[in-house]
Amino acid sequence: MTIRETIRHVQRNHALEHATVTSMLEEGVGGPLGGYSTPWGFFIVGDLSTEQLGRIVGDALDSLNMGNSEMAISPHCGTNIAVAALFSGVLTRLILGKEKKGRWKRLPLVVGTIFVGALLSRPVGNAIQRRFTTLSDMDGLEVVSIQKVWPGQRPRLHRVTTRMP
Repeated sequence: MTIRETIRHVQRNHALEHATVTSMLEEGVGGPLGGYSTPWGFFIVGDLSTEQLGRIVGDALDSLNMGNSEMAISPHCGTNIAVAALFSGVLTRLILGKEKKGRWKRLPLVVGTIFVGALLSRPVGNAIQRRFTTLSDMDGLEVVSIQKVWPGQRPRLHRVTTRMP
């Protein structure tokens, strides 16, 4: 598999992971809740059975295949968190500058800057998801298996294995 193919597999699995988590939230699945994508599928953390997750993943895949591409974009994605941290860090560094004298006086401005960074992170993070980190066109992706990974009761960790044609 080439690097380009590997990236496209991760993007598609990331989109399906987001659509799955969105569907889980709509069904009221309790937290903690999250996911992590790989070229071979994704992991899901949530308080649900393997059977329930199988149904939800199937519905999410059907929805993406019917063109509901917005399900691939999540406000809770790590991309948005990374963008918020990057914006806040860079803007804070610009405000504080190299001069150590008077930094405490600039603290209110830094707090405001962090707030602005957090506000900007969602639209920019969502745009980055659309362009780089997810791909809603499933292009024949199929779910091969869903397995419970974590033997404990809660939270449950499942591995969803996918295959591309």
